[in-house]
Amino acid sequence: MPIPSLPRFLYLDEKSLGEYLSVVEEGISDETKRRRLHSEPAVPPGLGEIDKGSGTEEEERMIRETSSQRFIRFVKALTEDSQRWQYYDIDSIADVFEKLKVMDLIHGHFEIEVPPLVQLMSQPEQFSSMVDMLDAMRPMASIFGGDVDGLPKQEETAAFRDFTKVVKSDMVVVGYQDDDAPKVTGKLNKEFVRDSLEGEVFILGKVARKWKKDERHSLLALPGASLMSRQQRRKVVKSSVKNNENDDAVLAGPALTLDILAIYR
Repeated sequence: MPIPSLPRFLYLDEKSLGEYLSVVEEGISDETKRRRLHSEPAVPPGLGEIDKGSGTEEEERMIRETSSQRFIRFVKALTEDSQRWQYYDIDSIADVFEKLKVMDLIHGHFEIEVPPLVQLMSQPEQFSSMVDMLDAMRPMASIFGGDVDGLPKQEETAAFRDFTKVVKSDMVVVGYQDDDAPKVTGKLNKEFVRDSLEGEVFILGKVARKWKKDERHSLLALPGASLMSRQQRRKVVKSSVKNNENDDAVLAGPALTLDILAIYR
């Protein structure tokens, strides 16, 4: 695909971009000085005028590089030496899935979404606000003669609050090409999210893991996972996935987990 000229980023991990580019270019500069000289020719004197000699004027500007410029340079460098950087510019992920390896960089066109349950769990403050609204509506509905039977009971909303305190998730995006093609997914740093993550986009990322056809992967974070051993985490994940095989928060292989650098259109 052509190198993007005017990318509009929905997500750009600027920290990782700087680190990658510093390796590719053997260092990185943040600012550039541009100096321009303006010369004026001498003006011949008229009657009663003093001779005006030539003059020189100097202008200096400090140019600070933007993240968009860095990204374009990075993609150009990857394209020019794709074999060295293990870079794949893909049209169909199904055609290259088998030969892709962990650490390979891929760049392709996908349709993306944040699964609804992941979206809810990754924004617990909004979920809590919704529960607060339901609590506030209950007495107001009875005052104005409304039906409160359809509203959750107070103990149920309290249970919802406790649930969001325990079960939280990272923001995770899932990308598709065709219905039967392997999917891609990746965890995002909220600090670098710039816009709504949905629709047709381009994704650039590094392969972190490959999931085979018969494998399942939960997209939700596990409570207390950092305190578990690797074996314990695997056991809990398998149990969670087995109980929720049809859940939209479970990714079915074949698929790739990516360290996503950029999502743009």
